[in-house]
Amino acid sequence: MLRSLYLAATGMMVQRKKMDVLTNNIANVETTGYKKDRLLSRSFRDMMIERTGDPYIVSILTEIGPQNTGIHVDEIYTDFANGSMEETGRLSDLALQGSGYFVVSTAAGERYTRDGSFTVSTDGYLVTADGNPVMGTNGRIKVGTGKFTVDAQGNVTVNGATAGKLRVVSFADEGGLRKIGNNLYINYTNQAVGTAAGCTVKQGFLESSNVDIVREMVDMMEVSRTYETNQRMVKMLDESLGKAVNEVGRL
Repeated sequence: MLRSLYLAATGMMVQRKKMDVLTNNIANVETTGYKKDRLLSRSFRDMMIERTGDPYIVSILTEIGPQNTGIHVDEIYTDFANGSMEETGRLSDLALQGSGYFVVSTAAGERYTRDGSFTVSTDGYLVTADGNPVMGTNGRIKVGTGKFTVDAQGNVTVNGATAGKLRVVSFADEGGLRKIGNNLYINYTNQAVGTAAGCTVKQGFLESSNVDIVREMVDMMEVSRTYETNQRMVKMLDESLGKAVNEVGRL
């Protein structure tokens, strides 16, 4: 009975964590360039149950069968599939088509993002919404206060003159990136940073979140039902255990 109680309790813990992940995805359905997260769970390693203490069997262990001890969170991973393109017409809005990331300079070092909702600072530099400089191949990019163009290769032109080229990078293993907030990623595994070949830039567009709101809502209802099933099981086992304790007390 206690083993069953433990199994149901671990199931509730995993479903609660799944709900947290789904809720965060839904909260970011309108966040530019956001990549949804997914949670994977797995069972703890099975244990072999053996029969011991039989007075008719001396020094012999009889295998009864495997016993599972519940489930746990195995991994929370990010789905890096591209979102759809939404036209805005703003010169400082940039989107990436393909596998690549803009490079942003922060106080803590270089960070990476798919969020191209940039602005122009008072001194004419291309920056993020938080004021962090967007990096080019030769440092910060100054676009001034007038019109500028960005071609598919990331070349920035101001008044017919080249002002720089956006630094767009890629990673052999995107699973090595970690979210750190503000739509930024850190190169957690310190893997080599390469040039994003085949990734193109679209000016006047933004990449939408890749969250499918319908799928998230369906998953949320499924998680809720599973959680409630485990909750009822815990309640039933608790009541049975309480009755057993009362009966022992009467004896």
